Amino acid sequence: MNSNADENKLVALAKDGSSEALAELIGRYSKAIFKKANSFCSLSGIENEDLYQEGMLGFLNAVKTYDEARGVKFSAYALTLASRGILSAVKKANGKGNIPLRSYTSLDGETQLYSLAPTPEETLLYSEELNAVSSFVENNLSKTEKKVFKLSVLGMSYNEIAEILECSEKSVDNAVQRIRRKLRNIK
Repeated sequence: MNSNADENKLVALAKDGSSEALAELIGRYSKAIFKKANSFCSLSGIENEDLYQEGMLGFLNAVKTYDEARGVKFSAYALTLASRGILSAVKKANGKGNIPLRSYTSLDGETQLYSLAPTPEETLLYSEELNAVSSFVENNLSKTEKKVFKLSVLGMSYNEIAEILECSEKSVDNAVQRIRRKLRNIK
């Protein structure tokens, strides 16, 4: 049984208004979306349930807009849109317009301000590190290793990466181990 074809059929049924098909898809993906939302909780100060809802909105948008003809697996498309929904909520919560929401006056009358925005020095260091990692990835990793690296940075599990790349979890694990070895050898 081709699970990709089965999933595409479920998506088509959900688009046509089948609540059973939509419920089945939600059941398949809700745990992954919950885990993704949970990973951003501490960074954003937003409740996990709120981030989960944002992720689910992205997921539902994926169900509505998925086009099998584009050659992308539904799982990759749906999880990407769910992640974007979560990240969008995090960015919005940390934006300038929400400074009053991130500050409060305590019972002893002192105003506390929590800023998740990095300092200029942190931004510069982060930018330099990001450029170094990007350069390393482009110059030192094989084509497969680059794909595995990029998908793992998105927070996907070995199983999800294996499904997207149409290979075994063992192949993904081997690629990750090679990447780690190469990263350790950077001086």
